[in-house]
Amino acid sequence: MVRHPLIDDVVGPAIVVESASPVVWLTDALASLLRRSADAGRTVVLRTGRSAAITPALRHALGAYGAAWAVSDFAGTLRDGRTGVAASDIEDFVHRGPELVGTPSPEHPVSADSVRQISIDLTLRHHPGRAVDMGSAIEALCHTVGTCPTRWGTAEPLTVPWDRWVVTQYAKHEAPGISTSYAVGEGFSATMTAHLVGGVVVETMSAVLTVPEENTDPGLANRMFDAVQRVADQVVPVFGVVMQRRGDADHLVRAVSHGEPSPLAVVVGPEAAGFLDRDGVWPPPRTTTATFAAGTGSSGRPDADTDGGMIVRFEDGWEALESFLDRIDEDRFLQLVGGAPLDPAHDEGTL
Repeated sequence: MVRHPLIDDVVGPAIVVESASPVVWLTDALASLLRRSADAGRTVVLRTGRSAAITPALRHALGAYGAAWAVSDFAGTLRDGRTGVAASDIEDFVHRGPELVGTPSPEHPVSADSVRQISIDLTLRHHPGRAVDMGSAIEALCHTVGTCPTRWGTAEPLTVPWDRWVVTQYAKHEAPGISTSYAVGEGFSATMTAHLVGGVVVETMSAVLTVPEENTDPGLANRMFDAVQRVADQVVPVFGVVMQRRGDADHLVRAVSHGEPSPLAVVVGPEAAGFLDRDGVWPPPRTTTATFAAGTGSSGRPDADTDGGMIVRFEDGWEALESFLDRIDEDRFLQLVGGAPLDPAHDEGTL
């Protein structure tokens, strides 16, 4: 392909982009390079200094396009900015990556200052007989912590004032292709996508909310539950995962460790609930299950097996989540939404 102006080096199959900026944004130029490189089967490696940060939008784009983030330390060594795992050279990110798996390098510091955050990855199907309204789910969830989106866009800087109608028009313009956009607000960041599956609009949202520290807001979980019900009155939730994590207050992604996230709950919509294997013990051990109605506005009924979606809360994190995912018929799920249950969370780096 014609050499892109952002390319600083080509090392074997890796396309290297160098940045000395303290914050690296997903600009139009970088977004175009990521797309073109992925189409050509090449891996973009963004190389920065150890103190650099990337935006949530760029973090998503790196995952979506199979690109890497290499951090150069003082001695010239390299490590993965997302996982902290040491790399022997740039080509490691092609052959072992783009996200390196293993024990973090001693050069990968532990964050000394972080805040509690909740990440929510949710897939939704819009009702065929209703007007499509992108972004209503994000607003409902933001309201649980007293915030709201303020700006959005498809590349950074995000300067367009938040307006659900405009976001929806953009998604319609991109159809039947996949639309991707980003939104930010006070203590909030999100990625939104939309695409058509069998003539139905499927929306995915990956949002991160800064929330009060644990045990300081006992009503938060119930407000989240109520928000899911409000979302279900307008669109059909299919599947979602809620994680507790630590992160920086400004929502930038830095090459530091915040510890492992912890799964809190999954949201299973009415259609996807039919794909669950309920043989044996149900609900699964160390979980609590409550249902929510879809499109009726009625309240949930605890431990019901049919007639609605469900929220399954976990008492022991990863083990409970993995056990629950084993009960999903993934082939039928793929037909419903055109993607695996945890694709958005994987692209965001929460899984």
